[in-house]
Amino acid sequence: MSNSDNHTVRVFGSASLSNLGPGFDTLGLCLRGIGDIIEARFSSKPGITVASSAPIPLEARNNTAGRAAHLVMTKAGDKRGLHLHIEKGIPIGSGIGGSAASASAGAWAANLLLGKPFTKEELAFEVLEAERLASGGALHGDNALPSLLGGLILTSPVSPLDYRRIELTRPMHLVVVLPKRTILTTDARTILPSVVPRLEAVHNASDLAFVLHSLMAGDWDTLAPYMMRDRIVEPARASLLPCYAAVREAAMDAGACAVALTGSGPAMFAIVNDAKSASEICSAMVEAAGEEANGIVTQADMHGVRECT
Repeated sequence: MSNSDNHTVRVFGSASLSNLGPGFDTLGLCLRGIGDIIEARFSSKPGITVASSAPIPLEARNNTAGRAAHLVMTKAGDKRGLHLHIEKGIPIGSGIGGSAASASAGAWAANLLLGKPFTKEELAFEVLEAERLASGGALHGDNALPSLLGGLILTSPVSPLDYRRIELTRPMHLVVVLPKRTILTTDARTILPSVVPRLEAVHNASDLAFVLHSLMAGDWDTLAPYMMRDRIVEPARASLLPCYAAVREAAMDAGACAVALTGSGPAMFAIVNDAKSASEICSAMVEAAGEEANGIVTQADMHGVRECT
């Protein structure tokens, strides 16, 4: 191997929120300061090798980071081997996009080692395809695309490569509460209704439109009525989290603008008006959980996957 082949990169793949109330498989938001770190280098061994102390698949074909890196190397026509070491900063099955964070970090790490021949947008398919491993076989962009691109993403559930990045007009402060229990996305999808009454579908479509309007206007105070009355997905998944109602009530009583499950849960998030009130709202939500839980005060991340030192 040449000296350049001995180069090592470290990449941070951001966690993300998904759904944001009525936006099932449609809305996602990148989170600041929460994520997975991948250290990558070229290897004399063929293919992709993966190492981690976390209880995750280490076969590259079954690992979202390994799969994403392989797809990027194939896209570039480069047959060198890669070694990835994954530091999981996102609890497994927490609902904040851990598999997507690893996929975006794996793809970007391979891209950096190759000399960055591709833009983030040009790697969207590879990240989505890798995330397929954790999403039950279908392509889903509501975690993968925010983690890759940053910001608020609107994506098509039918064709995730049809997406839009929605600009936020002011900083968004957030509280995320992580109960220490695991809910896997594949399991949480099995309890969703297979048939939805027309009236409920109409209400959800309307509420999603109002959520988008509030977010685009930077008007967090108008979010609650629309973000918090999902009639289809959140009620089903809330049954998996005994503290759901208590955390939701505590957040609103403490001054949150809106609160909801993220993804399949168990994580819940609150949108708040400022950093000053965030700590108090976080404490209230953690206490209301009535079980072991971690609370995080953070913001929306507009950057997405990045190299770190």
